[in-house]
Amino acid sequence: MRFSQKQRRPPPIINIISLIDILCILLIFFIVTTVFRKPEPMVKIDVPDSSQATNVPPAEVPPVTIFLAKDGKIFLEAEPVDSSRLADALRARKAQGPQVRFALRADKDTPFWAITKVNDAASQAGIRNLPTYMDQPKP
Repeated sequence: MRFSQKQRRPPPIINIISLIDILCILLIFFIVTTVFRKPEPMVKIDVPDSSQATNVPPAEVPPVTIFLAKDGKIFLEAEPVDSSRLADALRARKAQGPQVRFALRADKDTPFWAITKVNDAASQAGIRNLPTYMDQPKP
C-alpha cells in the first residue's frame, strides 16, 4: 500500500533588508533630534514678561547662556558655577574666539543681588553687553 506523500513546503523567508532600512532611518532620526538640543540645567527658569521685549534674529553662533535660578544658583550652560569662579569661567569661554557672545536667562523671582553678581562677573571678564531673555506678554 502506497500512501501519498505531502509535498514539503520551502521554509518561509523573512526579508531582513527592509527591516534594516527601517532601523537605519530610525537611528538617523534619533541622532538628528538629540544632537541639536542645547544643554540646559535641570532647574526650571521662568523668565519675566516685558512689554518692550523684542525678538532678536538668530545668530550664526548661539550665545553662551548664563542661567540664574530663583535661589541664586548660577549655571553656565548646563554646568553649575560658583559666583566666585564665574568671572574666570566667562573669561575662559570668551578666549575661545571673538564670535562668542553671552546672554543672561534669570528667573523672575531671582533676588537682585544675584543678578548684580552675574553682571559684576561679566564686567570683570570684559563682557560689556549682556542681553537678558524676556517673554513678551501674552494677549
